[in-house]
Amino acid sequence: MMARLAETVSTEHMPPIIIAEEQFDELSEIAERLAGVLPEVSHFLDQELVRAKLLPLNHVPANVVTVNSTVEFIFGMKGRKVTLTLVYPSANSDGPDNVSIASPVGVALLGLSEGQTMSWSSRYGELRWLKVVKVARPAR
Repeated sequence: MMARLAETVSTEHMPPIIIAEEQFDELSEIAERLAGVLPEVSHFLDQELVRAKLLPLNHVPANVVTVNSTVEFIFGMKGRKVTLTLVYPSANSDGPDNVSIASPVGVALLGLSEGQTMSWSSRYGELRWLKVVKVARPAR
């Protein structure tokens, strides 16, 4: 049901995002691998990859979330502040300070800049949202 729901969601009101060209192929492969296991996350990631502006990593502004960025963000209605590093599924994504790109929160963070807010529906149809406060990217 979530895949059908996600297909009807318009991207018109979603914030603009930027994804590093160097990470695009890996992210596309992850979306493909997730299709059979987590179809709603796969669809969400595909949707983000299609609408993203692609730039070489060295041209992506420092305040934009890329894979390996450490992100401080506000999550949900209670306004809980969280700081996590966005990682590929194979890179210790289960660690307490990491969030995998193979999760709804990871996909929502990808490509956002400081100050932007993203909302999405959970697999149960509940509205989720987050707002990026601060981004720290590793040295290039």
